[in-house]
Amino acid sequence: MKTAVRKSKRAISKGVIKICSHCIEWWLDGKGLSLSGIEEAYICDMLIDNRVEGDLYAIAPNGQTVYGQWNIQW
Repeated sequence: MKTAVRKSKRAISKGVIKICSHCIEWWLDGKGLSLSGIEEAYICDMLIDNRVEGDLYAIAPNGQTVYGQWNIQW
């Protein structure tokens, strides 16, 4: 019996950035997006609070709020 796996076709932006001596993987819903200083500062605060992953909310250039996530790259 075969199981069908549906692949998501949504556009996402993703990357890796170094914050507080950690390599952080991140992604946001939407094409061509990057982290702003606000998102980087938020992740830094979460790392200081001993978090290893979390949700992201960012404002896209068109003014929409987009969702994403981040985590420490292990």
